[in-house]
Amino acid sequence: MHNLIPFLCRVIRPAMANRLKAMYRFKLEALLNHRRHQEDVCQQELAQAERHLADERRKLLRLIDIKRDHAQKLQTWQKNRTNVSLIILSINYIRQVSQNIVKQKVCVRAAIRQVNQKRTELVMTVKKRKILERLKEKEQLEYQQEMLRNEHKSMDEAASLRQARKMS
Repeated sequence: MHNLIPFLCRVIRPAMANRLKAMYRFKLEALLNHRRHQEDVCQQELAQAERHLADERRKLLRLIDIKRDHAQKLQTWQKNRTNVSLIILSINYIRQVSQNIVKQKVCVRAAIRQVNQKRTELVMTVKKRKILERLKEKEQLEYQQEMLRNEHKSMDEAASLRQARKMS
């Protein structure tokens, strides 16, 4: 169907092709424009959700790095027989960071769900827009074909009138 419109435009006179395109008006153009706008909004929301997910993952990685660094420091302090109170503080800090890691993993999972939800919404919005675009193309093609049939009909009538005048 996509290839037929350009073909028709090459076959018929260019002026007629422009007139056919200019005369056709899609009844649901406002809805199609609304669907395009919705798609743009969904794309922006998805991009924002993906940025949020990346931020949450960076926070998680930072917490994991902090925990690993302090665990290494703790091992060093334990080998060097550092002050017990410093070791206890370090153990408590590592426990707190571990709890923060668990909380951050929950945040990452929530961000992943949000990205998936936004992606699903975008896919649905794109499908709705494409349905309308296909309908528009189909109606435009039908309109152009009808106009061509009418023009051929009027040309045939004019030719038969000329033929009838020549015979009489």
